[in-house]
Amino acid sequence: MTAQGSEKITPLADVLRHGDLEFHQRLQDVLINPDFAVTDRLSQERRRENAYDQLRYLVKEIGSTRETATDLPALFAVFDWSAVLATDLIPLISGHFNLATGSLSTLTDSDSAAPYLNDLDDASAVGVMLLTEYGCGSNIGFMQTTATWDGDGFVLNTPTPRARKFMPSVGIPVARVCVIGARLIDSTGTDQGVHLFTARLRDANGDPCPGVTITQLDHQPLVIMDNSVIGFDQLRVDRDAWLSNDLADIDDAGVLTWRDADSHKRAFASAISQLTVGRLALSSCLTSAARASLYIALSYAAKRTVPLTLVDTPRMIEIPHVRDTLLADLAGTVARTIYGNAIKTTLADSDLTDRDTVVAVMLAKYFIQPHALETVTHCRIKMGAQGMFSANRVADYLGVCHAAITGEGDCHVLGSVGGRVLARRLATATPPAPAPHDPADPADRTRLLEARTLTIAHEAQRHLATSELSGRLAIIPEALNLAEAYCTAQAAALLDASAEHPEIAAVRDVFTLQYLDRNTTWYLTHGLLDIAAVATIEQQLHKAVDTLAEHVPALLDAFEFDDAILGAPVLSDDLPSAWSSRIAEDDQH
Repeated sequence: MTAQGSEKITPLADVLRHGDLEFHQRLQDVLINPDFAVTDRLSQERRRENAYDQLRYLVKEIGSTRETATDLPALFAVFDWSAVLATDLIPLISGHFNLATGSLSTLTDSDSAAPYLNDLDDASAVGVMLLTEYGCGSNIGFMQTTATWDGDGFVLNTPTPRARKFMPSVGIPVARVCVIGARLIDSTGTDQGVHLFTARLRDANGDPCPGVTITQLDHQPLVIMDNSVIGFDQLRVDRDAWLSNDLADIDDAGVLTWRDADSHKRAFASAISQLTVGRLALSSCLTSAARASLYIALSYAAKRTVPLTLVDTPRMIEIPHVRDTLLADLAGTVARTIYGNAIKTTLADSDLTDRDTVVAVMLAKYFIQPHALETVTHCRIKMGAQGMFSANRVADYLGVCHAAITGEGDCHVLGSVGGRVLARRLATATPPAPAPHDPADPADRTRLLEARTLTIAHEAQRHLATSELSGRLAIIPEALNLAEAYCTAQAAALLDASAEHPEIAAVRDVFTLQYLDRNTTWYLTHGLLDIAAVATIEQQLHKAVDTLAEHVPALLDAFEFDDAILGAPVLSDDLPSAWSSRIAEDDQH
């Protein structure tokens, strides 16, 4: 397709996809291997074991774990397709590819990492990172686990019950390589802050190594994970097991010396740098799950007839509460897909310890993940009884959403931190004077988004003036509003840049108008809209949804899903026969 008098337009699917198409297609083929199919006949324990078997098979088929972990487009693709086709893998791939292998590949020298990376590379050992504890949760700067210098290496200890690592997935007895967060105590007794150390948590037989205690937790109803509580009692690790990222050195007497004046400040950011990648990877996979949920729910809604009267049997998609909800979610999901892809692209060439990089990913997690959960929830509800079954996939996507949102830090905590940083960054920006805008004018919509961002940042300054706890708490609601406003404006600009596609232009209009509609009270009280403009927003939004409805088939095609690969009975034109076939397949397993 070409635009008259212009260069070729990028295909819509290419706008929405991040990474190599061939690799995406290869992942689909690998992840639908029937040998790892999950059925109702599998117990929780067998499903956990099945996930580890599938992880080893995935690594065998796609190649080196290290190469995948350090090739960010490939890593994100692994997360995306696992979320859609093999949900039980999500808890494993995060620890194995990203947190363990990624940290060992980037934070220490190759000789020190080699003994561990060799085992991770072919998944003969499975990787995991141990950071969170009972006492500090995800606020890992306050962890209590210690790594104390002991002559020629370090000894790791859990000083109190609240310092036990809670709740990495290490319950299944397979060989494990772990990256452990602990407070480095050098020979002078100085607490040098949180650092990372590598250790073997389970040996080749799957037994806990000396000094390690592992207690598997109860099963979770939302996602299959072998979560555990881990404690250390004199766990010895070699000197080379310290992942210093060349920011410090420790001499033979056990005295730590920082490389330069800035190294101490950068050490914590360095230690948790792979969390930044993980946050974006999990955000990406939730967007993928949201797209798959919309593909399934909207396809079903276009086929499902609803007998309202003896003569009226509209399609489910024609019912207003179904249509309006799912199309608004579609617009929000496409917007976040494009926004997330832009962040992924910048991350590939960024310093993961850079403050701007870290904050950008914090904001992305807050902007993307709660919306994905809301979208998947809406899809499950609108599908009614059909949405309750794993066979139709959407119910399982809910578990993925909850697991991802819990991982890599709480969304609202990260959103409030990111919003606070934004407020400081925008401290000198002047918000516009109150004046009514015309939401029927696309340029005025853009100005309204910018005005909300700048005004919230300006109003937040009063709380930044104090370091007291009261101020830090009071700014949180405004920081969260600022984070959402900023990301919304950024996403709208990215949509506008691809608006040569009529589908993207329709998405942009619904996305921006819905945001304005949700915040009309704020705009009214700030003098940026009047009552007539509020009515205009409602009218414009209704028209925009009508326009987007015309483009739904093209957007769903651009998601690059396949009915046969997804295998959801609701995607069939003959629902009873599809369910009969599904039940027969389960009986055969």
